[in-house]
Amino acid sequence: MKKNIRIQEPSQEMQQKIVRARMAIASQKERTIKCPYCFHNAITVYEDTRGHVEAKCKKCGRITVFNVLSMRRLRHHLSK
Repeated sequence: MKKNIRIQEPSQEMQQKIVRARMAIASQKERTIKCPYCFHNAITVYEDTRGHVEAKCKKCGRITVFNVLSMRRLRHHLSK
């Protein structure tokens, strides 16, 4: 069964926002947060990421809400 997926270019305004966002993260470090169920790489976050992020794992399909700041502290705490 073939799905009809409509794809369109983002508006000029949205394209400019995408370019500005890419430039803003160009010099930042990135880190990957793993899925707590299957340990597959779930999302990539940057140094300025704050708050909560919801992500669906591409491997196991589970949806998880991550508190990015607490995940940073947990990772730092475990490495000591």
